[in-house]
Amino acid sequence: MSSLEQYLQLYHAEKQRIAAGSCAPLNALREEQLALLEKHGLPTKRNEEYLYTDVEAALAPDYGVNLNRSVPAIDPYQTYRCAVPNLSTWLYFVVNDVVMPSEGHAAPLPEGVVVETLCQAAAKKTDFIAKFYHRAAGKNYDGIAAINTLLAQDGILVHISKGVQLKKPIQIVNVSAAKNDLMMNRRILVVVEEGAQGSILLCDHAEGEQNHLSTQVVEVFAAPHAQLDIYSIEETKSTNTRFSNLYTEQAAESNISYTNVTLTNGNTRNRAEFRLLGENAKVEARGALMTDAEERVDNYLLVDHAVPQCTSEMLYKYVINGKSTAAFTGKVLVREGAQKSLSEQINANLLASPEARVLTQPMLEIYADDVKCNHGSSIGKMDENALFYMRQRGIAEQEARLLLQQAFVNEVLNHVKMEQLRDRLTHLVEMRFRGELSPCQGCKMCR
Repeated sequence: MSSLEQYLQLYHAEKQRIAAGSCAPLNALREEQLALLEKHGLPTKRNEEYLYTDVEAALAPDYGVNLNRSVPAIDPYQTYRCAVPNLSTWLYFVVNDVVMPSEGHAAPLPEGVVVETLCQAAAKKTDFIAKFYHRAAGKNYDGIAAINTLLAQDGILVHISKGVQLKKPIQIVNVSAAKNDLMMNRRILVVVEEGAQGSILLCDHAEGEQNHLSTQVVEVFAAPHAQLDIYSIEETKSTNTRFSNLYTEQAAESNISYTNVTLTNGNTRNRAEFRLLGENAKVEARGALMTDAEERVDNYLLVDHAVPQCTSEMLYKYVINGKSTAAFTGKVLVREGAQKSLSEQINANLLASPEARVLTQPMLEIYADDVKCNHGSSIGKMDENALFYMRQRGIAEQEARLLLQQAFVNEVLNHVKMEQLRDRLTHLVEMRFRGELSPCQGCKMCR
């Protein structure tokens, strides 16, 4: 039986239980996603977008699914610490795929800001959730997003009202902590109204030695003049398979900054699609990853310049060690009529092991003639001249290599706007290069 067949059989057998543990706006889309999956199936390596990820193999194991919405018998606010030193956040936990109650833990949100489960929000404003849920993710068919929409039973809504300016970030911590092998399907919906500003910190961690499969779909809608900073940090384990899809839609004069850092993982596939739908919208997408052992990371990005006078910047830097594999696909699409588009795309890779592999594919697809678009990719080894220079000045070779790798990644980290988070990530990256941030040692965000 194929990977897809087992999920379709699961849905047919359990669709009443799936619906009972969910709410109307989510249930309304399940049959549509079922039909799409039956028609198009899961992506294969014949799909250009999934050229470097074997979805069939990743989804083949028989994972359990928490259809009854059983709540873990723990208080994550006491059990799992994920506090960045000196950084105050509004903190929320998702254990496996259950949004844990925050009463008594999270500080009161400012007026005009809502963070609650999708089903809690749907009970009060069904039309609002239905207006946005799966609107961005459903624009173009994607098998992972379809599986997630078919099976996801709840998620988190972040709604920042017009003109509100958040003084500290909203932090959502995903913890994979099941006692058995488990599939978890997570959803996050972010709506930032006109002139509002905020930041969201998404953290992924894992406990135990079980095999975990997670799919996550994040949809972000930025109204005119809205500003949002998104930070996504993964620190999971070799037994984790993770698919994370981000979709953003931006109106005129809006600004989204996205930073993705992979510290430790197993098999990760990140997809990010940014749609610039209003003039003078801007998106900055940056990423850094460090891999070793047999870890795999595949980053796929698409920036869609749909209207004139928009700007996009893309900077991804990889350090690949051991027998690991990392892939980068970055595509900038400039549609007909999208004149005065500005775009810059860079992917730089440092191979720290002769057995490491990197696959890189920067692309431009342009249908307008008055644009400035650049793209480039580089793959190289450690600078032997720089190593020689540092060793001549009394720096041990291992320390010199660490310093060069750190400096290479810091070009991405230096763009992190929150000083406390930037300092913490810099420290964690150093620990990673020193071999002190092992996937089997658990979360180190606050240690």
